Amino acid sequence: MGTPGTLSNEKGRPVTGFLRRFFVTTKGQGLVEFAMVLPLLIFLFFGVVEFGRYYFARLTMQHAVAEAARFAVTGNVLPDTLGNPMSRAQSIVEVITRNARELDMDVDRVTIDPADAGGPGDVVQVSASFTFHFIVPGYTKLTPDGKLDFQVSTAMKNEPFYSGRSP
Repeated sequence: MGTPGTLSNEKGRPVTGFLRRFFVTTKGQGLVEFAMVLPLLIFLFFGVVEFGRYYFARLTMQHAVAEAARFAVTGNVLPDTLGNPMSRAQSIVEVITRNARELDMDVDRVTIDPADAGGPGDVVQVSASFTFHFIVPGYTKLTPDGKLDFQVSTAMKNEPFYSGRSP
């Protein structure tokens, strides 16, 4: 071993000259540690952003489907762009589309059971499927194809309304 107070290498020999400068000084140590941790912090930050986007998409779809089911139980229909009444099923899809306009949603992924939204007292179920696409490059590799599919649905009982059908 060397004399007390001197730096020694793993074999116990004193470190001298050019190498001593790298073992004695701590200048830049914080910068090196920060550089090692920074990629992890950035990955976590963008993970929070991606989770927020996913949660927003899911809540928006749930809200849109719930509003469509509330509309469906009334038996009402919406007018089209020319003022002519749409079918109940088209009206329900239109309510979903209006409430989920922030999302890029395919209209053909909306299902209504029964297809005509049923009559008074019937239970109507409105479902919508959506594909969420990751935008941050590192997170696209978390799923096989870089996207998540999810489905939201709501079921409600139709109110008593005049359906135009004879009893």
